Amino acid sequence: MSNIDIDILSDIGINEVVLVAKIGLGFVLLAIVLRPLYKFAIRPYSRTMLAVKGPPLQHSIWGSWPREAELTGRGEQYLLNTMEEYGPVCSYTSIGRRPTFIIGDHRAANKIFLQTPYNRDPISNTTVRRHAGAGLLTTEGLQHRRQRKVAHPAFTQPAVHDMAPIFHEKAGLLIGNLRRRMEQDLTPESKQYGTRVNIALDIFSAALDIIGAAGFDFQFNSLLNAGGSSALEKAFYDCIHLVTTGTAYSAIRLLYGTPVEKIGRFLRIEEQMHLDRSKKLVDDISTKLVQRAKENAVSGKDLLALMVRANTSDELKDTQRLTDNELAQMIPIFLFAGHETTATALSWAMLSLIDPVRGMTTQERLREELQADSAWREDVQAMDSLPYLDAFTRETMRYYCPVREVPREVPFDDVLPLGRPIQLRDGTMASEIRVLKGELIDIPVGWLNRHESLWGADGNEFKAERWLSIGHEFKGDDDELHLDPAVKELRGVWANLATFGAGPQGCIGIRMALLEFKIIIATLVTNFEILPPNLPNEAPVEIESILEIVAHPVLKEDRDGGLAMPVRLRNLV
Repeated sequence: MSNIDIDILSDIGINEVVLVAKIGLGFVLLAIVLRPLYKFAIRPYSRTMLAVKGPPLQHSIWGSWPREAELTGRGEQYLLNTMEEYGPVCSYTSIGRRPTFIIGDHRAANKIFLQTPYNRDPISNTTVRRHAGAGLLTTEGLQHRRQRKVAHPAFTQPAVHDMAPIFHEKAGLLIGNLRRRMEQDLTPESKQYGTRVNIALDIFSAALDIIGAAGFDFQFNSLLNAGGSSALEKAFYDCIHLVTTGTAYSAIRLLYGTPVEKIGRFLRIEEQMHLDRSKKLVDDISTKLVQRAKENAVSGKDLLALMVRANTSDELKDTQRLTDNELAQMIPIFLFAGHETTATALSWAMLSLIDPVRGMTTQERLREELQADSAWREDVQAMDSLPYLDAFTRETMRYYCPVREVPREVPFDDVLPLGRPIQLRDGTMASEIRVLKGELIDIPVGWLNRHESLWGADGNEFKAERWLSIGHEFKGDDDELHLDPAVKELRGVWANLATFGAGPQGCIGIRMALLEFKIIIATLVTNFEILPPNLPNEAPVEIESILEIVAHPVLKEDRDGGLAMPVRLRNLV
């Protein structure tokens, strides 16, 4: 065979190898493209999802619920409706075709929170991180433990008690603000029925001023700047309110996160540019506050100064110390967790005080207890010893918990034990359910805190008396704490409630939140009679919640009108 023939055969062989390589590469690229598409397509049809009852897939992207559920803050009602139809443990397909299990079962929740701590849902966590920073609420594992270790000294009982004068000062400013408005109200109905105010706005201003002063020695002066706001305040609120805009862009960003943000910046989409400007301003101011706290760490008593001091302690290893950037990221988290949540609970508490059945009685009992011993104005321990105020606080945190749902992601194929058996789709009963890695868990905190099967026939009523000890003068025969034994299986941070979470990710600021709540409630009810906003000839005002990470109160007739908790105030005689 000639050399020419050999060369021809060699060329043919090389061409065949190249062809096979191209085909192989094509299959690899096709697999890379098709694999996520295949997984996306079959997500709602996993064997675990098909086993547990739930609503069918309605939309290829939005899942079992309509678009408005996820994007306009209406998810809670759809969740409750789903549980009503399919039971406390059920499944549905959430946005992005994600298999999701609603777990209204304390034994399963106990495993998720405590025994095998599940990480936060990555999409929800990315949303909080995008809008409120990478602090304790959004970090996991080693980083979370490092942050919690440095933050712990700032939230001890002595440290929180030292903040009480700030709480009282801002509560006094709140009363002054409301009184000035009442003096300016010269309408005929105000003399008889009181001055109508949207007290939620005032409460949020007070809570913002408190976390600013007590959290990082920053004076927002929100109560003093009527109609105005500081740059940090405006930027922070913009970040929060941009969570649920209802636009197509926010929906796509919610699903796909960082890549969509990059495209949004490239195309200069205003919603993304607005968020970026607001977030940068929050980050810049936070960095400056950290530098100032480092200069004043020796004498400062605010949360940030205490954290800076703890961060330089000899007890910490170098690997446990937080960087300045990590400390700065804690500030927007303080603003969110220490302001939004407490102010939301206080706003909802007003609804219980104007309840047509129990509201006036509840106010009178609070007032009687607070006026009988004024030591609470100076002594935190005296305030904590007031049983009816404590009972009212517990009932508010039960009935009006600010965070109504807690999402988690299954870290590996697992089995969740159930406190109560459920009926599966095939009709069989099960005392446990299987979940697969990557599937989502939705723990309905609001439902767990209220449902009659767990809290007795009056579980869906606001009744502070249920928390009083037997023998208390306000304790009636029908005011027992009718707890199902299952409730006690979830060893929450506080009072058998899921409100403050449980386990390593439980709320670190619970002492601060409860003390702030008690001081503001005590100050309000000892200065004013709080009345319904509607006049006798007017229809009652209806309040709904809108989920913007927390459950903000809004008017049913004007959901887009922002925070709303209208009441009428009348000075006590």
